[in-house]
Amino acid sequence: MNIRKTLRSLHRDFGYFVVGITIIYTISGIAMNHRQDWNPHYSLISEDITVQASDQMEYTKAEITSLLGKFENKPVYKKHFITKDATIKIFVEEGTVVYTPLEGTAELEILKKRPFLFQINKIHLAQAGNLWIWISDAMAVFMLFVAISGLFLLKGKYGITGRGLWLTAFGIAIPLLIILFYLS
Repeated sequence: MNIRKTLRSLHRDFGYFVVGITIIYTISGIAMNHRQDWNPHYSLISEDITVQASDQMEYTKAEITSLLGKFENKPVYKKHFITKDATIKIFVEEGTVVYTPLEGTAELEILKKRPFLFQINKIHLAQAGNLWIWISDAMAVFMLFVAISGLFLLKGKYGITGRGLWLTAFGIAIPLLIILFYLS
């Protein structure tokens, strides 16, 4: 059996096999590359309301729950406490509310998981448990095989002894230059 034919078959089959995870890692990678511009895991929901000012210093759970009902996002009460500066910190599911009775203002901040992106980012960061780590390692090996076997599929001026050599060298040089000049 011809080694090049076997290599081509394995390269093709493993290549098809890793397409799904490659797409997931690509989408997640692009999202996480721009962490300084936005949070790829969560979206922040902010809402401010104005209520009648009050000098009341104690609040029951029922009074706080009534206040929370005025928000459009309908936060779910967990607990609350009164701070030294007479504001009330209210803990709600996925966030907090800061209520200032003397001013009659309340500010809600909730962090919501971004659908799909939250989950694929967890996969990308290998935070989906030990089984996923093994699957991820196996996929890395398949991807490495696809990359290396691809070097030897073509012969002649477009293969690894011609144009392919230069393109491979550039592909290796780019991260090495970044490491040498930007990460040293």
